[in-house]
Amino acid sequence: MRKTCVIFICLAIILCFAACNGNVEFTENENKTIATNSGTEYTYVGNEGNVWCFGEWEFVGHVVGEKKTFSHLADKIKTGMYSVDGGKDVLVRYLSDNEYASIYVKSDLLKTEVKLENCIRYEFVKGTLSNDSGILNSKKGIFECEKFLNEIKNGQKAEDAGLSDLVKQPDGMLKNCYVYGYVYGIVQENLNLVIPLEVISYDDKAYSIKIDGKEYVLLKDWLDKLITE
Repeated sequence: MRKTCVIFICLAIILCFAACNGNVEFTENENKTIATNSGTEYTYVGNEGNVWCFGEWEFVGHVVGEKKTFSHLADKIKTGMYSVDGGKDVLVRYLSDNEYASIYVKSDLLKTEVKLENCIRYEFVKGTLSNDSGILNSKKGIFECEKFLNEIKNGQKAEDAGLSDLVKQPDGMLKNCYVYGYVYGIVQENLNLVIPLEVISYDDKAYSIKIDGKEYVLLKDWLDKLITE
């Protein structure tokens, strides 16, 4: 009896230690969702860069069957799942030998597919990719999402419009061509997830926006509306 009690105490200590160190175990299902050992399921919604979540990442646990770490440049990266700012609604996954993370959302929270066509609001933020989650609930930007997206995609591509000619120097280099900011597509309010669209300035004379790997002209009327509303 005493021996059995000792075994149970040891197991309890081990489990407690594992829990305190965030060693949750994840399993990849046949449908490519990820599930915790307690049964919570997460759905893949896109790769880092195509989607964006705000906050610091903290390691939660490995995925069963994957090697634990991989090296990228001078860094050693843990594979598996990471929480974002301590929340568990959105998780970030590092796969082996892939420097770009994958983003997962708790399946029962997803109301719709995460894509531009399903955005309910677009908001512009100047500068580099933001880490300010206030964007999610700011109510700024535009709500004419379908009209905005259709007009951009049916408009001119930056190359056809000759935007690079505005900044091209005699030696072929581009001057004063830079990332002006990002238009963030919000798919669901109160969900830490956006679709970032890079906006490029051509010497502040014209602007473009990148959608699905293509660079389109962003008319100043739309940019002004994004900034002021």
